[in-house]
Amino acid sequence: MQTLILEIKNGGLGDHLFYSHLPRIAKETKAYNKVLISDHSICRNPEYKKLVWEMNPFIDGFTNEKGIFHLPENLREGENLLDRIMLDYKLDDGLRGHEPEIYFQPAINPALKEAIIYDPNFVSYTGDMSTGRLIEEWLGNRHITPAFQMKQLGKRYLGISGIPEIKTGSLLDFCSLIVSCERIYCLTTGTATLAAALKKPVTVFYGTGHLAKYRHSPIHEYICLGSDYGLKEKTKKWLTLLVRKFIPLGTP
Repeated sequence: MQTLILEIKNGGLGDHLFYSHLPRIAKETKAYNKVLISDHSICRNPEYKKLVWEMNPFIDGFTNEKGIFHLPENLREGENLLDRIMLDYKLDDGLRGHEPEIYFQPAINPALKEAIIYDPNFVSYTGDMSTGRLIEEWLGNRHITPAFQMKQLGKRYLGISGIPEIKTGSLLDFCSLIVSCERIYCLTTGTATLAAALKKPVTVFYGTGHLAKYRHSPIHEYICLGSDYGLKEKTKKWLTLLVRKFIPLGTP
């Protein structure tokens, strides 16, 4: 019996969703007849594990064994990040332009039908933006006023002034919010990747220096807003890149 063990070494929601198509492809192409998730995987929130893996019908369970992890540095023409991940695992269903996959159908909230919502939260680098000023200017120039912005969840937050906050009680509730509202504006973070899995087109902001491979969804609109970095932010970015150069990820 051929078994694929996935070990996700980055802990964000988007990080897990990048690999969510692999179990189905592994089974449907008959490359593997069993797919497990390693307990050594990093997961910032147990809700990510539930949504992405426990609800996935192509997953056969979890194991304490170590698994395989690939995170490609470069893409080839005509493929997105999820395509390259698939190919790095020696899988190929012949398709390109893959989207992340979840197997949860959220309920529609009619109260949000006409709502425009902005999510200022992020964890991973979204480009050289240190405040919400560039986003606020872009929206203002187009006379777009969100009804709500998502409540601040951590230190990384590009909020805009004068917009009331909204929060959800769980990740599943957040899925419902995404599919229910008229439009979502967000950053290149887990919200955008989750929206792609839910087949919800959104507008995604990013700044100078953001890696193109993470703008992976063909259904989204990606908007570069440039940079508002000062000397402090530029120095911090340089140090971060230096550390990553000597501590690479993606080794099986």
